[in-house]
Amino acid sequence: MAGPSLASVRVYPRRGDAEIAAAVLRSEGIDAVVVAEDEGGLNPGFYSSFGVRLSVRAEDLARARAALGIETLRLPYEVAAAMVQQARFVAPTEACGLFAADGDGRIVMVYPLTNIDASPRRFTVAPQEHYGAWKHAERNGWTIAGVFHSHPHTAAYPSAADVAGALDPRWYHVIVGQVLVRPEIRAYRIVDGVVSELDVVIGR
Repeated sequence: MAGPSLASVRVYPRRGDAEIAAAVLRSEGIDAVVVAEDEGGLNPGFYSSFGVRLSVRAEDLARARAALGIETLRLPYEVAAAMVQQARFVAPTEACGLFAADGDGRIVMVYPLTNIDASPRRFTVAPQEHYGAWKHAERNGWTIAGVFHSHPHTAAYPSAADVAGALDPRWYHVIVGQVLVRPEIRAYRIVDGVVSELDVVIGR
């Protein structure tokens, strides 16, 4: 497949996961290629920083996402920008916060909050601020729909601590990764320890 025509379906933390997804797409008649930078196999640790990308032709992107059952999370520009700004402002500490959705499930507000752990590797949302965000959302007829945090140095993929701390299966879990390198925003559902990545669309 020609490089300029390729579009990214998803970024995986492990090559094996990407290869399985590529096999699924090929079984559906969709050409797919796995792209990973590992210095010719000499440095597989690069995966943890940059991930393994699954790509298809741009015209096959929607069909590929449907074949893999990828849920879409739409983030307004302002919400995405606020998360990245907060992540940069508090780095190298992990940023954290909540966001709210309206009655139609559209994300309408982000609440950048304090990480009381003040750690570059974990976060705990300040309880009083959490309560304040919940009350503000309630007054506006919204619901708290999820949590975001940052990974200052590493990829936007849930750590073991992130998975263990994911208690509400209805929530979106959004991560701003590689804040100090090249910020990226990725989103997940985490249900009973199982991580499923969503497609993130940033726009109005």
